[in-house]
Amino acid sequence: MTRQRFSLVVVLALSLILVLSYGCTGPASQEVQLKTATLQIQQAVQSELDNLDLDMSAAASELSRTGLSGTEARKILNGLSSKYPFIIDCLTADAAGKMVTVAPDAYSRYEGTDISTQDVTIKFNETKQPMLSQMFTAVEGMDAVVIIGPVLSQNGDFMGSLSALFKPETLLSGVSEPILRGTDITLDVMQLDGLDIYDSQGNDTGLNLFTDPVFQQYTDLIALGHQMVAEESGTGSYTINSYKTGQMVKKQVFWETVKLHDTAWRLMAAYVVAE
Repeated sequence: MTRQRFSLVVVLALSLILVLSYGCTGPASQEVQLKTATLQIQQAVQSELDNLDLDMSAAASELSRTGLSGTEARKILNGLSSKYPFIIDCLTADAAGKMVTVAPDAYSRYEGTDISTQDVTIKFNETKQPMLSQMFTAVEGMDAVVIIGPVLSQNGDFMGSLSALFKPETLLSGVSEPILRGTDITLDVMQLDGLDIYDSQGNDTGLNLFTDPVFQQYTDLIALGHQMVAEESGTGSYTINSYKTGQMVKKQVFWETVKLHDTAWRLMAAYVVAE
């Protein structure tokens, strides 16, 4: 409860700063808006991930009592998936890596699918500890990420796993769009391997900053990307061809980090610097 109250106070304070800054003009005001918006988004995304993680832990405890299948198990999975609009599905898998129960019903056809050879499952089985995956192609047919954790029996034995599958862009757009609306700020979210998992303009999602040919001419952008990997927060700038005009523009950026179970996303907000 104390943590929730603190988070609310932080978000309200940042909102006030952002509103007040709109009454000002000039580069200093733009930088305040940029940092304030980024921190608001960081706080909101981190809160969503933390809350889901806590709810998954509680659901895993219930599943240790009900088992991985059956009416009660399905009810638990449906309750978890319906609580978070960005979730695609929730599922249990047995110790051998076979999908046992999948909810909501639209995805129940995947029950019985063997996912033991997926990189995500293999990595999870190495430690059997909760994890947030990198982007991967799920058997459900889309690129997504998954939060996965162990389900233990009442005696503490490993029964299998509980997973929540979702597309990061669904979570990130739902959180960021109300904050960025009415501003000139854009948002990109990057994995530490350079993969862009969300671009608020819809241009770069799914591209890798470090390996995709389209970025190789922008050496200052790539250098900034490596700095972002090395540092959890910071500021910088780069030049790039505008998707709108085709002309070279300079962008000022500020980035922050959200983390869950040793997986980090860099949230980079930017605006075009007036010439």
